[in-house]
Amino acid sequence: MKPAILIQTDFSTTWSAVAEMKGVMKIVDPELEIVDLTHDIKKFDPWEASLSLAATEPYWPMGTIIVSVVDPGVGTERKACAAKLNDGTIVITPDNGTLTHLLHSPGVREVREIDESVNRYRGGDHSEVFHGRDLFGYTAAKLASGLITFEEVGPQYPIVEIVECEEYYSRPVFTEGFAEGFILTGVRHYGSISLNITSEAFATCGFKLGEMVRVLIRHEGKGIFAQSVRYCKAFGDVKEGEPLLYAGSSGWLCLDVNKGSFMEQYGVETGKDWIVTIRREDSES
Repeated sequence: MKPAILIQTDFSTTWSAVAEMKGVMKIVDPELEIVDLTHDIKKFDPWEASLSLAATEPYWPMGTIIVSVVDPGVGTERKACAAKLNDGTIVITPDNGTLTHLLHSPGVREVREIDESVNRYRGGDHSEVFHGRDLFGYTAAKLASGLITFEEVGPQYPIVEIVECEEYYSRPVFTEGFAEGFILTGVRHYGSISLNITSEAFATCGFKLGEMVRVLIRHEGKGIFAQSVRYCKAFGDVKEGEPLLYAGSSGWLCLDVNKGSFMEQYGVETGKDWIVTIRREDSES
């Protein structure tokens, strides 16, 4: 049985790019199963791409091939690679930080640089700015169809050379009645945000479900949000339109608005410059 190909990009689906990628894959092998992960990754953001892969990869069968194209450095010297993970999944992507989380769990067994002399689609106009179609998608299709082995993707290079996003090493701070981190990512369709604070770690600070906590969000030193928020299980625990703090499905602590968009309502974005401080309601500011 041929492995499925899972595609993730920052292209959106409002133009032809995703369809062109799929078309080239179908030219290689019309029988391939091609599934969309998402095409709404934050533009030019390998960090968000890495987080999305970490959340999704564990729920796909061993041997799945994932193509992730969030590639602000397309056409430059950054490597185009295929990484075989310890659980057998293969990820084909620019080596620009997208592999950060998978490098740590489940880990990378082997990584190879794509040899463009043999693994590049030549059927269309020559371009150096659409590697998603001409390089990553094409190589994934050749692998999935069995036309090449993983070893035939290109030369192997040391795993220690895989590029990581610096955000991974920015650790949250915890004390009794206090936690501080940054806005890890956001689900833009609903407007929720996730913090780089796990719900498990947050529990060690002594916070209890149902209590009110003081939340402060700062961006580059400027206060953006400062309110008392209920720490609770689910959206129905607060009134419609009210913010809440809760444990998200991926294990991260989240902020949202019941039947609203936290990101839109309070004008927040994602990234390591968006600092979130949480204190017990009765503690000093």
